[in-house]
Amino acid sequence: MPIVKIEERGPRSAADKTQLIGVVFEALKATLGVNDAELQARHTGLDAEDFVAPLGATDYLSIEITLFAGRSLDAKRRLYRRIARDVAQLRGIDPLHVLVLLREEPFDNWGMRGGQAATDLQFDYAISI
Repeated sequence: MPIVKIEERGPRSAADKTQLIGVVFEALKATLGVNDAELQARHTGLDAEDFVAPLGATDYLSIEITLFAGRSLDAKRRLYRRIARDVAQLRGIDPLHVLVLLREEPFDNWGMRGGQAATDLQFDYAISI
């Protein structure tokens, strides 16, 4: 159940946002095996004074992903590399300007699908990879 939050400088067109979110979703599907039904995203474009990036990089992106706990470090490494590579390629930026932050939450911290604890639900993808 990944929840993706993307922050970057400046306004973006709807097409730009859709492409960026698509690249992140494809990385989540390819590396962690999540399905389309479980994905959600938010994109925020900020004014320059509201987004201070390392070394003043104007093309810096912050991608925060909240998901169920349980993935191995190797799986996370594959996700980080894939997102940095694909986002950099899409935007024509340095992959060093792409930050990925994972926030892992235990199943009992998720209330979903009509107020059920995620612990009580079945998912059609593996969590422990």
